[in-house]
Amino acid sequence: MANANLDNAVVKSVGRVFEVLELFDEVRTPQTATQIGRRLKYPASSTLALLKSMVKLGYLTFDRAERIYFPTVRVSMLGRWVESSLFGDGKLLALMEDLRARTGETVVVSVQNDLSMQFVHILLGQNFSINLKAGEMVSLFTTAVGIMALSDRPDKEIAKFVDRHNRRVRAPDAKVDLNQLMQTVRRARVQGYATGYDSYMSGLGGIAFVLKPRTGRHSAVLSISGLTPRIRDAEAQIVKTAKAAIKAFNAPT
Repeated sequence: MANANLDNAVVKSVGRVFEVLELFDEVRTPQTATQIGRRLKYPASSTLALLKSMVKLGYLTFDRAERIYFPTVRVSMLGRWVESSLFGDGKLLALMEDLRARTGETVVVSVQNDLSMQFVHILLGQNFSINLKAGEMVSLFTTAVGIMALSDRPDKEIAKFVDRHNRRVRAPDAKVDLNQLMQTVRRARVQGYATGYDSYMSGLGGIAFVLKPRTGRHSAVLSISGLTPRIRDAEAQIVKTAKAAIKAFNAPT
């Protein structure tokens, strides 16, 4: 029993480290321990112990005069090699920032995680009031980002995903019809994009595109999202803008 409790405590602590880092990615300003604890709903004593450990490990700085914490450059360096390996130095973030500036909408990069899609990086657009968070999971089979991820997979692999999903769920209305899904996937392959209006969340629309990594690994998916009426009205222009930007992004350098 003691070992089980220890394992749970370790997992919880690890989760909290990443929640703190993701909080800073969201607010992008120095924070006091009180602010961090309130936002993440941590006990004060646990918050202080966690932040002190992260300072000792070199991931946060602490200003004693102001009593504020902020990530160090070490945090920004951790994942740079991953982006460089997959897409080239700085290219992915530059693409996201360019598309956000040109469309005014939120730009999200997602990857497939088992039978779901997971948001891995989010740049919020202007006047975006819907709360999207990095790490959040959405459906692989009913969202635009999921359809585009599937569009880059072989048909036989998609059938295996559907079979695994259908064996996991019990409710008949939760099962996926493979034939209907494949019609949607094939349409997305022909168009080069997929749309989703109110499928993930009421009032939210999005247009998704495949991003091909240069390593031969599975693709990521880039989506441009905002309020449904706005995205629907601008769909043709967003598709034109995004396709041109992604073509340049994929071009050899």
